Amino acid sequence: MSYTDILHTHSDRRIAVQFRSDKQDLFGVTEASRIHGPIVPLVTYQGMYEGLFVYTSPYVEGTPYISVLMSSQDFKMPLQEKMATIMDLADLVTRGARANTTTSDIIISGLTSSLHKIRHTVDTYIFRNSAVRNSISTCISKLLPRLPDIATLPIALTHQDLAPFNYLIDESTGHVQAVLDWDGALYLPIGSNFHFIDNLFGFMTLSGWEDTEDRQELETAFYDRVLASLATQGLRRVTKELLELQKAIGILLYDLERLLKFKDERTEHYIYGHLQGLSFMNQVTLAN
Repeated sequence: MSYTDILHTHSDRRIAVQFRSDKQDLFGVTEASRIHGPIVPLVTYQGMYEGLFVYTSPYVEGTPYISVLMSSQDFKMPLQEKMATIMDLADLVTRGARANTTTSDIIISGLTSSLHKIRHTVDTYIFRNSAVRNSISTCISKLLPRLPDIATLPIALTHQDLAPFNYLIDESTGHVQAVLDWDGALYLPIGSNFHFIDNLFGFMTLSGWEDTEDRQELETAFYDRVLASLATQGLRRVTKELLELQKAIGILLYDLERLLKFKDERTEHYIYGHLQGLSFMNQVTLAN
């Protein structure tokens, strides 16, 4: 549980004050502020009040992306504004990237173990639609032989909840003004949280995920920007294919955890929608 209020000081400054029932891990936000600068408001622990942990951070301008989208006509934003958001997020997920120094054998062993555990969980879970299980199984089968390639991906500080309510944009331009909630951020292979970017490519309906008509243009621009950013940092051997493979691992880890928590049809739709958006999964179709 958390509650945030805005404090107006005598010097006409505004400060965000957050009261939390749990203590926050500030490693992620401290690292993110160092890497990304002022778009990540630095959080400071102020002590406890009435049994709650109190934190402050500078107030930042901007509107949550999801609020701008929902207030737009027919939930559609102009392509130019969405493109600006996409470009800024591509820069965000690659800034400060570096080569992964973990031994490849250790990476491959860990990924193999994780994928086999996911397969076992999926085999025993009772899905409302069995095609979702088949889609996950197919994805794992495609990932396992590519683990040596995936192990070569560089790492970057990875936001664990890059959802549309955690980045604030300028409503007139679409540019990202701030990115919030870095609690739990970790150094992970680039691509691990790319499933969150799908929120700019489509939306969930009662019957399942639906892509927007401009998905291909936006997605192409996103990956082009990601690869260009990595190249300027000396990381030129990365390909879109490798990034999508790592994105698939992120999807399986994130969405399956949510499925086991909520056990609902909506999460199944998200899993299938995310997997369906991967180039190497295009041949998988949903059947009842």
